[in-house]
Amino acid sequence: MKFCKLLGFCYLIWGCCLLLVGQQNKLATKSVNLKNPEFVKIPAGWFTMGHDQRAPDQKPSHRVYLEAFEIGRFEVTNQEYYQFWQANKSHTPQDFPHNIGNWPERALEYPNQPVVGVSWVDAESFANWVGGRLPTEAEWEKAAAGPVDRLWPWGNNPTTKGPIFALANSWNGNDQYDNGLAPVGSYPQGKSYYGALDMAGNVWEWTSDWYSEIYYAYSPTHNPTGPKKGSWRVIRGGGWIDNINRCTTTMRLHLYPKLKLSFVGFRVLRPLSPNSTTETEK
Repeated sequence: MKFCKLLGFCYLIWGCCLLLVGQQNKLATKSVNLKNPEFVKIPAGWFTMGHDQRAPDQKPSHRVYLEAFEIGRFEVTNQEYYQFWQANKSHTPQDFPHNIGNWPERALEYPNQPVVGVSWVDAESFANWVGGRLPTEAEWEKAAAGPVDRLWPWGNNPTTKGPIFALANSWNGNDQYDNGLAPVGSYPQGKSYYGALDMAGNVWEWTSDWYSEIYYAYSPTHNPTGPKKGSWRVIRGGGWIDNINRCTTTMRLHLYPKLKLSFVGFRVLRPLSPNSTTETEK
C-alpha cells in the first residue's frame, strides 16, 4: 500500500514537471510580435508639453515639435520579454515573492501582464533587440496626451467616461484588480488620442531621458532628448501603486537606472520616415 502511494506521488510530481515544461515550451515557441497593429502611429507635428498648474518640474508648459514615430499600443508583456530573456539571461527581472511573483514563473502564469522588475538597462536592451528604442520623455507625453493637451489619456477628467475602473488600473481605484498588475489592454475606454492603451496607471514606464527638474526652462522646441547627463532616468504614466491623480500625462518621476521595481515597466518606440503624415498646427 505504501509503495502504491509512493508510486502515485511520483507520477503526480512527474505530471507537474511535464506540465511546467510544456508551458515553458509553449511560451518559448511564441515569437515576439512587435509589428502593426501592436504599434500606433504618431504623426509629426506640435503639441504642448508640461502644465503650468502642476508640480514645479512640469513647468513651464511649452510647445514642442516632434518627428513622426510609432509606439507600442501596449506595454511590453511578460510573454514578449520572456523571448528576449531566453536569449539574454543577464537581463533577468527581479523576483517579488510576496506580491507580483518570481521570474520566470510569473511569465508562465501571467503572460499578458506587463513585465516589471526590469532596470532601464534591461528595457533599453530589449527595445534594441526588437529593432526599436525607448521613447524620449517628449515622445511619451505626446503619445499619451495627443495634440489636444489631455491631462489624462482619455480627457481632462479622471472619470469622464464612467467609473475609474473602466479607464485605468490605479491604487484603490475600484478597477477590478486588487492593487496589483492588470493584463495589458484591460481598459480600452482609457485609450489615448492616438489609441495607445495603459498610458495611465498599471505600470510606470521608462523613457530614454535623464532627469532634470529645470529641463523645461531650457529644452529645445524640436525633438528634445533630455539633458546630456544625469543620475536618474525619467519614468512616466503612474502605476498600480498610485492614486489616479498621479497618473497624468504630464507627471514626471525619476529613478536610478539600475533599480528594478514591481511597478515599473516600459514600451517600445520606432521612428517613422520623414514622409509620414504631419499634423497641422493647432
